Amino acid sequence: MLIRYTLLALACFASGIAIAGGYFAFISLIGIFPKLLEKVKGARHYMIIECLLAYGAGIANVLYLFNIPLHITWAGYAVICLFGGIFVGCLAGALTEVLNVLPIASRRFNVRRNMPYVIYGLAAGKLVGSLISVAIIM
Repeated sequence: MLIRYTLLALACFASGIAIAGGYFAFISLIGIFPKLLEKVKGARHYMIIECLLAYGAGIANVLYLFNIPLHITWAGYAVICLFGGIFVGCLAGALTEVLNVLPIASRRFNVRRNMPYVIYGLAAGKLVGSLISVAIIM
């Protein structure tokens, strides 16, 4: 029985490494981080930010894998949700810019004049979704 659990743990660990490697390779391949860092004038810190992202993912996986409890107040959850939302929003924004989604959509749907309102609507939808998810967590 111990051998079975050991092999299962190794298979799960290898699968997690493969998925995480694929995720980081995808993000690096399409050039999201250089584009995002170019926007915030932080291109000289590229390696530090990429390492921090990998370390954060690794620490979160260890906390989840070993079921380590974190005693966090509601303010801590708010900060974590804020940073998570900022990360996901910046990543989505950089991805749309890299893939030129907004210019293509504006040509297809003829919304060039109203593009600021489309962007405001996207931001408002992200805000409402984040508030709903925070309300569900609490």
